[in-house]
Amino acid sequence: MAQPNQGGNNDKLSHLVAIAMGRNGAPVRLFTTNRWVTGETWYAASDVCAMLDRFVVDLARPSWPLNRWLSAMFRLFAPQMAELLHARDAAIMNWRRRHRGKIHVFEDRRLEVTSVVDIDLDEQIREIALALRRAA
Repeated sequence: MAQPNQGGNNDKLSHLVAIAMGRNGAPVRLFTTNRWVTGETWYAASDVCAMLDRFVVDLARPSWPLNRWLSAMFRLFAPQMAELLHARDAAIMNWRRRHRGKIHVFEDRRLEVTSVVDIDLDEQIREIALALRRAA
């Protein structure tokens, strides 16, 4: 069974967040999943939020434009991603309390998606532009 990361030198993979796309190809939702879905090493939200700040896909393959877009999404929606990760941890703790001793929470197939937030790319860009105008 997977255990939460207890600190130390651990360079195993961690799933950050998932991006759901609409029929028109635009991002519509961000979500997180339970550990069993991705087979990841589990890190607390505060540790994963620190990873968000360093996330960049700087590779030409498999697709340079897609890799740049993905990196930009992590910058554009960083605040929502951080909130989502904290909501993920709260959902895990709530599930653990409600199902005490029945099954390890990170392996419980009844808990797949742990947190969700709808996003609007155009609205996010408008909000950032407005904030930049106010700051100037």
